[in-house]
Amino acid sequence: MNKSDRRSYATMFAPGIAIYACFLLVPIGLLIYYSFLDWNGVSPSYHFAGWDNYKEALHDEAFRRALGVTLFITVVATAAVNGLGILFAVLLNKKSRMTNFYRSVFFFPLLLSTVSIGFIWKSILSYNGLLNNLLESWGLERIEFFGNPDLAVLTLTFLAVWQSTGFIIVIYLAGLQSIPASLYEAVKMDGANRWQQFRHITFPMLAPSFTMSVIFMFTGSMREYDRVAVLTYGGPAGATETIAYQVVKVGFSANRLSYSAGLAVYMLVIVSVLAVSLTIYLRRREERLL
Repeated sequence: MNKSDRRSYATMFAPGIAIYACFLLVPIGLLIYYSFLDWNGVSPSYHFAGWDNYKEALHDEAFRRALGVTLFITVVATAAVNGLGILFAVLLNKKSRMTNFYRSVFFFPLLLSTVSIGFIWKSILSYNGLLNNLLESWGLERIEFFGNPDLAVLTLTFLAVWQSTGFIIVIYLAGLQSIPASLYEAVKMDGANRWQQFRHITFPMLAPSFTMSVIFMFTGSMREYDRVAVLTYGGPAGATETIAYQVVKVGFSANRLSYSAGLAVYMLVIVSVLAVSLTIYLRRREERLL
């Protein structure tokens, strides 16, 4: 590569690199810087605190509980969404008059913001909401969807699955349509039934789509915030606080910006390590299957 080519590449990539640095690298750098201070985010005075914020986080029961809630929602939602995504994608891959309609129905929740959907479901599932009014009219007891700690976490997980399944279906549909029809014709001639076709052709060939879907759901669920903020406010008694929600709560409600920055750094490290490890594992899985 000569000097002219290097200059052309530098000119081409400079705007993208500048935007990337401005909106990602610089904020991460400031986040790490603030995490080593003792600052409330308002006062003009602050001092260097060293590793105090990180040490406090390790002994913070609320942070450990938030990490557990986040991992629970992430693991369950990722597994459920991908299982349902593959199932419905296989069912919707057939040509019929209603196929496009069904695809639109599954994809519709993604057209609305998470906050809007949160308010809609809140009006349905709250103690005085539509569903509980119907249950009472049928002679049944009202259900504390958001007042019961265990049920509240399950409700948030259900809503995450409900809203995200449509997008995952689209990813798997794209993967299904890239599988050559000749493969199915060959195994049909060998007498393979539908389960054998799925097990030996469909699922292995969906490996790239599976990797993309798992990483998308994993990273998205680890940043769960909007539904918690709208539906439960982290309650009852902090039972539904996620790491992202706790970072915002501690930083802006308790005015402990430096401590919340330390929590955010922990979140960044945890998500990065898990996401990279998961990506490496799934890429190696693709190589074995394809």
